[in-house]
Amino acid sequence: MSKNITEKKVPGCITQRNSEYRVIRIKLTAGNIDSEQLKVIADIANRYGRGYVGTTSRLGIEIPWVPKELLEDAVQELKEAGLTVGSTGPTVRSIVACKGSICRYGLVDTQEFCRQLDKAYFGISQPAKFKIGITGCPNNCIKVQLNDLAFMGQCVPGYDKDKCTDCYACISVCKVKAIDKAGEGGIQIDQNKCVNCGSCIRVCPTEAITIEEEGFAVFLGGKFGRQYRIGQRLNRLYSFEEAIELTGRILEYNKLNANTGERFGDMLERTGFEKIEETIKTTKSIT
Repeated sequence: MSKNITEKKVPGCITQRNSEYRVIRIKLTAGNIDSEQLKVIADIANRYGRGYVGTTSRLGIEIPWVPKELLEDAVQELKEAGLTVGSTGPTVRSIVACKGSICRYGLVDTQEFCRQLDKAYFGISQPAKFKIGITGCPNNCIKVQLNDLAFMGQCVPGYDKDKCTDCYACISVCKVKAIDKAGEGGIQIDQNKCVNCGSCIRVCPTEAITIEEEGFAVFLGGKFGRQYRIGQRLNRLYSFEEAIELTGRILEYNKLNANTGERFGDMLERTGFEKIEETIKTTKSIT
């Protein structure tokens, strides 16, 4: 049995309201876990806790009601099963991603993108907690603009009037009313209304509407909590590879410019957002 557990803090574990107990936080990559690891978690929850677990808002799992004197033993068993304990402190926290890789609306491989970001950047030290969110399309199930750094899959439609047969299937699926009939036949797309969801592209039977550009829209400086801030968008789409590199440069930029305890968005408000896109081009990646 572990000794003197009360004299030191175990990373990734949180003191409950009843200070005799701890919550063990387990980080899952892209919210996924295999069945064998689920069995391990269930067993540990039965033996060390009260036989149940909870899920977190960042797609993790928590085991509550672990007596503080048993904490190190429980954590060790989880680590031996290949599980990562902890997503706390002034670091890059668990990266949240929707199921866009398999969702019919998904425009990008959100799960693989999350895995690569997790491998490169999870747990890296920052001036304050740093949250990253990924959503596969403008349906925005993850509400990504409330993260310090956010990625949204988008697909810009291009239109070839010569291929259009005036079936108007695109008009019927456009939920933001960005497409309308053109006076001389065909359609017109209002780019100011279009959210680049790709629905019109999927339903067009003649490929009159095709992909003109695709990638990640990037939002910076969002946060939620007692005071919230909506992330501001950079002015272009980024490819899969560009977005991974961009993340490293943004993390380095934040580390160089934010004060201790200052969230990314607060730093951007203090220093000015206008020059951020140009500045990060010359910032080296944190890794």
